[in-house]
Amino acid sequence: MKSLEKGEWNIQKIALGIMTIAVLMLVGCYNKATNTQLDPSSSPSSSPFSSPSSSPSSSPSSSPSSSPSSIPSADVKTYKDENHKLLQYDELSINFDNYYIVSETRSNHNGTFIMKIDEGHTSRNTQMTIEIKAIKKPIYRNTEDIASYLSEMIPEYEKIRIYNHVTDKSGIISLYLVQGESQTNYVVCYSNACYLIKSNVSSLARDLLEQNPKKYNVVEVQKIDCAKSFTATVARTISYDDNKVEYEIIQGKGGAKYHAELSNQEEGYEFTLQNEKGENLLTLSTPHGYDFNEVVSFIDLNMDGYADIQFMGEEGTLNSSYVLYVWDEHANHFVKVKCDEMLSYFEVYDGYLLNWQKASANTGAVQKLVWDKNTLIKVSEEEYETE
Repeated sequence: MKSLEKGEWNIQKIALGIMTIAVLMLVGCYNKATNTQLDPSSSPSSSPFSSPSSSPSSSPSSSPSSSPSSIPSADVKTYKDENHKLLQYDELSINFDNYYIVSETRSNHNGTFIMKIDEGHTSRNTQMTIEIKAIKKPIYRNTEDIASYLSEMIPEYEKIRIYNHVTDKSGIISLYLVQGESQTNYVVCYSNACYLIKSNVSSLARDLLEQNPKKYNVVEVQKIDCAKSFTATVARTISYDDNKVEYEIIQGKGGAKYHAELSNQEEGYEFTLQNEKGENLLTLSTPHGYDFNEVVSFIDLNMDGYADIQFMGEEGTLNSSYVLYVWDEHANHFVKVKCDEMLSYFEVYDGYLLNWQKASANTGAVQKLVWDKNTLIKVSEEEYETE
């Protein structure tokens, strides 16, 4: 191999020195970046409401860092006893009966509260998470606007409930909630403040409001999953002063609309159903003896894509009997279901119902009832006994 000239050798030494310096600089940058990532004070908050520029402290101290160059951390408080039951966040106040606060994190206009259920109480949610954010007070023209706003929060909602004209001692003037499968959002408005609450528990309304139904008006919007991917919508307005319930029903298949009313008469409850033209389709009555909220429910009984009617016929000690009406697409009318059995506690399946009849608190029979047009026929019955 031909030896290198002296000039070429010097050029190669200079290039090698530049490459060595570059490698050392890259290593230094990598170490600096690694050390920054491992700094616990720079990790972001896990709360979806937290500001990007803030993060909760890992210690129970609520005072921010005194270093002028550091990012202020969120206020964090933890509690070891079960005496902290009052959640106070600005004007928002919730006093819990069966839960106590474990920790609270506050950052700017946001807050996150972790709560546990008291010993001796049982619930599907033993731990409650409440996230609060101050929002601008929304202005709506009507109930439809409120329902539309809430459904955008959780498109696959199960229930919407609207409390308007609240006059109890809570200070709340309106409360809206939209319930999903695992989360419920609440919009709580006072005269001068409004808050968005997210929680894994769907029963906060009973802690926020006094349980006096005459202190507010309630509208419930419920989605009813029907067969063949259709969905019916039922808006139920409860007027406690007038002792009646009004229903606006939109059938998912074809979008037909109906209006219904359940009124509390002197001789009992009366239910009337009308079509869009105001023509009466159905009139049902049942004696007093139970909450009128439980008299009527809507469900796709025969899995044909239409919402049907389940009406309380008679309430018993062990078995309550129901009368069923299904929508007949050909007759364009609700038709009473024929059945020789007492329809008590049942589950809906494709083509049949499973119907339970109690003989005692622990014994009874389960029946399989198969559809034959608008008639239910018993094809089997088995006795059961529970421990």
